[in-house]
Amino acid sequence: MTDKKHKSFSSLFEELNGVPLEAQNPEYEEEGFDLTDEMDHMILMHRDAHFGGDFQVMLDYYQSEAIGIDPDIDYDRICYLQRVEQELGQNLAPLMLSAGEAEQVGRCRTAYTGLKEVYETEQDDYSAAQLVADLILSEEEEPIQEIEAVCQYGAGIVPLLIDLIRSDDAYSALFPGYGYAPYLAAICLGKLHDPRALIPLFEMFHKQAIFDDEALLEAFEEFGEPAKQFLLQRVKGKPITLDNTHAAFALCVFSSDLEVSSTALELLKDADVQRHSLLSTYLLCLCEALQTSDKRQDLITLCDNPKLPKEILLQIKNLVRDWH
Repeated sequence: MTDKKHKSFSSLFEELNGVPLEAQNPEYEEEGFDLTDEMDHMILMHRDAHFGGDFQVMLDYYQSEAIGIDPDIDYDRICYLQRVEQELGQNLAPLMLSAGEAEQVGRCRTAYTGLKEVYETEQDDYSAAQLVADLILSEEEEPIQEIEAVCQYGAGIVPLLIDLIRSDDAYSALFPGYGYAPYLAAICLGKLHDPRALIPLFEMFHKQAIFDDEALLEAFEEFGEPAKQFLLQRVKGKPITLDNTHAAFALCVFSSDLEVSSTALELLKDADVQRHSLLSTYLLCLCEALQTSDKRQDLITLCDNPKLPKEILLQIKNLVRDWH
């Protein structure tokens, strides 16, 4: 009798083209193997990128509730794929992953190799590269010691942190750091107060990240006055782009500042600004800090403009109601 494992290989290739295994081989009717799910590809890439291609290592890690766990990956599905791989007696990755997916996994492994080589380089003192590697590879949700070590190094480590937040790969959950490395780098850059970091930090608003913008806001707040002036320059920029909206959003950390609220009021008088609803909404939020009666009256007077978008009109009325 033909061995079941060898007999299933041709069926697997046909199944990957959309034909279920059980339709090709009655022996698989009970199992009903289905390996066309998008999650299966994600699991295999995640396994090969972070866990050396070993399902058991991955399962042990996922039981630990560590930071590298992908919330979109189902634990039971990992178990299922492990069972399928054992039944087939062959690694599923070469059978299922596309050339592009395999190439991405390869780049992830190369990144891990590069970090390992950083530690193998002989240094009299702990180098900036090693400190950044510690930050990336930390398994702590808030690696306080690693952040403090990076910040104690000083301005010399800033270029490496900037390279990190500008790397598209660093935002991927497949790469070392599980996509959170730029978040940690932003925290460090905020504490270092180096003006070279302002533009790269602002550029992070354009990145597709798995973390929210809280780290960015905290970084700008840590910078203080230099960040405020940088953001005011961006929010007033012409022509109006998404950068204006991002700047208005980031200025919320300076919402109690009178210069910020006065600038927001002046911008809201611009008909071009009024045509950008999200930008206008953020600017109105900044106007909550208007203190003097004449400034508040300037905002109220905008309601007399018949061309003012209805949405902005309603928001101004709500703000005035809150003042009273």
